[in-house]
Amino acid sequence: MRRDSLLYMIRRKLQVVASYVFPDWFLSKVYSKVILGRGVDLNNPQTFNEKIQWLKIYKFPKNPLVIQCADKYRVKEYLDEKSLRDREVPLLGVWEKTEDIPWEALPNSFVLKCNHGCAYNIVVRNKKLVNRAEIYTQLEEWLEEDFGRYNVEPHYSQIKKHLILCEEFLGDKITDYKFFCFNGSPKFMYVSIDLIHDREAEIGFFNLDGSKMPMKRDDYKDLESIRLPPLYDRMLSDAKRLCEGFEFVRVDFFVLPRGYYFAEMTFTPGGGMIPFNPPEYDYKVGHLLEILK
Repeated sequence: MRRDSLLYMIRRKLQVVASYVFPDWFLSKVYSKVILGRGVDLNNPQTFNEKIQWLKIYKFPKNPLVIQCADKYRVKEYLDEKSLRDREVPLLGVWEKTEDIPWEALPNSFVLKCNHGCAYNIVVRNKKLVNRAEIYTQLEEWLEEDFGRYNVEPHYSQIKKHLILCEEFLGDKITDYKFFCFNGSPKFMYVSIDLIHDREAEIGFFNLDGSKMPMKRDDYKDLESIRLPPLYDRMLSDAKRLCEGFEFVRVDFFVLPRGYYFAEMTFTPGGGMIPFNPPEYDYKVGHLLEILK
């Protein structure tokens, strides 16, 4: 569903209203039923989706480090602690309000994003060809949103300071390596090519040795094979350092011909509502995750 569609905007408004009326556990069951065709067992979670739903309701919102690392600005402090600050995408600026952005001083190409949710990104390839007022209006709308209320991801609601970040534009030919890490150890990865263009993207699940997994997403063209990049072992080592101490986290990197950059840490991929294909992989992947009640 397009983010600028009327149906999408109505759905988001209804989700916010519902978040004030119904408890998180109830909305998780309802949303899972709508998206996956089945509810979730939060009393005895077995599948990956059920365990992520349990963690996002009962544990992640109480974990200060999860909240910090979900924040796309404060995660930089965590990279510092892990001696990985040099893996960051170069930061051009950070502001609380759009009127503070020094537009004329920015380079011709850059990326604007907000720190407190997902998909709050605007890629500016040529600032002479974009409508600055429209961009500022969009950023201001995002700054007012409580992302955690949309798909029951309350750890995002704990990010109180909403900011605008400006990062260097890395180019269009980017490959994303997303490591699924369970109890402090990467187990497999999700690789996407050309995700910045979304509809043309190819996406595939792979074992850590680069071999294909029999699991796919039906909403994108299946990526059938990959050639591991030259610095892959170093990137995997970085993922291991970053996921230490977390029951689950997905550690993401941008891979370019010249190297790689840290992208983000995601604790609730798909909001815990990933439509696994084949469906039994929801259970197989779930067995990799031990949640400590």
